[in-house]
Amino acid sequence: MVRFNISNWRRGFYSLACTLTVLLLATVAAAAGRIDWGPKTIKPRADGNSWNVDIKIFMGRAPDVPTVQMKFEFLQKVYYERAMVDGDKLVTRNVPIEGKQAVVETADVGFLDPQTSRIENRTRFTFKLHRDHGLDCGEYRVTVRDTRNGQMVGSPTTLILGGENEVIDRRSIVFTGEKKKEKKKEKTEEGATGDAKSEGAADEPKKKKEAAAEPAPPANEVPPADEPTDAETIKKKPGGCGCRVPGNSPEHAGYGSLLLLAAGLAMAGRRRGDSRSR
Repeated sequence: MVRFNISNWRRGFYSLACTLTVLLLATVAAAAGRIDWGPKTIKPRADGNSWNVDIKIFMGRAPDVPTVQMKFEFLQKVYYERAMVDGDKLVTRNVPIEGKQAVVETADVGFLDPQTSRIENRTRFTFKLHRDHGLDCGEYRVTVRDTRNGQMVGSPTTLILGGENEVIDRRSIVFTGEKKKEKKKEKTEEGATGDAKSEGAADEPKKKKEAAAEPAPPANEVPPADEPTDAETIKKKPGGCGCRVPGNSPEHAGYGSLLLLAAGLAMAGRRRGDSRSR
């Protein structure tokens, strides 16, 4: 008589479930395919702002359409920082990134063989990444998904986008702006004072030349209109008979004194003659 052992039944059930799970995952993985990445450390292009990614995609089976839209999710894990510190020293370090939103790039991948015009289950694909889309130099965790069903193609991998990021200025800030402005203002005032002095010194010889160039007034300059001329004085001579009174002018005064002296001498001579005749 065969006894039914419950423990053995449970073991067999668990083994069967594990086997089915492994087979199912293998089937799903085969259907999802795999990706062979080219160089996982990608050098920048000549412009320094973009990268070319070269991959090979192998699907479990050929897709129903010649072109399949796929989504590439780039989740940054490390940022390559370049910083300028005190002493004008350039320091580089790897900064871990957490909680940053992934950058999503969508591309149409073609599986049509142009030579045979058949849809194949494998293809080689190259696409371009650019800084303008939010990518920097650093390390990224990349996941590829089929947009038709959201299924992941292959397994996530780590890519390194090489190159140099922009320099961050981490030098200490020195607040010396006000002092510099005051010095600049003093220099401006000194320059203005010096310019005024130089302009005054330059004007002095010019003024002297102008003064020397002015003509001197003539000696017989016509008197102003307010002062009367000789003709006007004659015309405006006060009225009278026009006779000259002896003694009024200085010339007549001299003549009068001589006549008096001559008359005195004559009278004195007469007196002497009278006295002798007696």
